[in-house]
This record gives sequence, structure tokens and C-alpha cells, in this order.
Amino acid sequence: MRAVGVSLPLGQAVRHELLPLLRPAGDTEAELPRTVGGLPGADPVYYRPVIPDVVVEIEADQTGPRELGRFRHRPRVLRVRGDLTADNLPCAP
Repeated sequence: MRAVGVSLPLGQAVRHELLPLLRPAGDTEAELPRTVGGLPGADPVYYRPVIPDVVVEIEADQTGPRELGRFRHRPRVLRVRGDLTADNLPCAP
């Protein structure tokens, strides 16, 4: 798995649903590549990695090729998909 973008801020309902499901994947923060966290030259974006076993549904306004390896606009997280696992998802190129 690799990061391809940063979502818009999560709505309160999604935050409350996600919080008990996320498990840390270590004790240290990681840095997103600058072209994922923002435009080239932007300040770094740090995050706390989690074990990638929770699936969420997103809404993005871009279906074609990504620019600089990232979504042009930040996608919106719509809901947690408890009926799916990471194994159910197609592999991205």
C-alpha cells in the first residue's frame, strides 16, 4: 500500500466510527511524500501509521490518472465499509 492523497477532514460520525477500529502500526510518526501531502515545496505532513485493515468508502472528483502521483483534490471519506476487508479490494497499478 502507498499513500495517494490526504482526505478532507472527517465528519464527526465517521470519526466516531473509525476511532475504535484503528490500531497503531508502531510508535513513531511518518512523513507523507510532499507531492501526496501537498504541492511540491509545501511543508511536510506527518501522520501516525495504522495497520491497514479498515476499509472506507471515499468520494473523489478524479477518476483518471493522478497528478504527481496524488489526487488533484482531496477525497471525502463517506463511511466505514465493515462488510469489506483489504483482501476484497483490487490492487492498484
